[in-house]
Amino acid sequence: MKILSFVFVFFGFVTVFADDSKGWELIEDSDKLKLYTREYPDSEIKEVKAVAFMSGTIKEAVEVMFDRLEHPRIFKYIKHSEVVKKTDTCDWSYNVIDAPLASDRDYLVKSCEIKNSDGSVTVDWVPFTDPKYPLHDRRVRVVVNKGYWKFTQIKPDQLRVDYYIYTDPAGRLPLWIKNLANRRAVPDTIWSLHKEMMDRRKSSK
Repeated sequence: MKILSFVFVFFGFVTVFADDSKGWELIEDSDKLKLYTREYPDSEIKEVKAVAFMSGTIKEAVEVMFDRLEHPRIFKYIKHSEVVKKTDTCDWSYNVIDAPLASDRDYLVKSCEIKNSDGSVTVDWVPFTDPKYPLHDRRVRVVVNKGYWKFTQIKPDQLRVDYYIYTDPAGRLPLWIKNLANRRAVPDTIWSLHKEMMDRRKSSK
């Protein structure tokens, strides 16, 4: 059933835990990607995080993150993305997801680039509201949505990518489908980023 690969691609906000290493369950383990889930306090929706290794540079990855208008081409099921506001380090965007066998979803997120003291870069996101984007009668508004990408250059052309997301797809989808969709979306999102970075390299030659 296609809905099981329902993708939510959201770019941004890191939640700071007192001890972020506790409670994570490893559910997928390979040389290139490790995927984890964890119970979230007072919620039936689980957090998802991944650690992946890929060729590329921090600059290439961050450029894709903020190339908002290209996201419908790059990332599966994003059908529309627009920038509401932009500064040197942040953007505010409105996005629409084409959900297979379910109503479209939409969401608003503020995404910011943070340069860390160790040389890595985090792109984090949190939801926001804007009266110019009211609820749509044919779309389900996603309001629980936060996460981050962290890019660390471990070799001249090798990245460690840490990705975290906590989101509720909302609507009347069964709980097991929501959790399955979230964790299946993460690897797909990560490798879509990598493919885009490599495609851009080829086209620039």
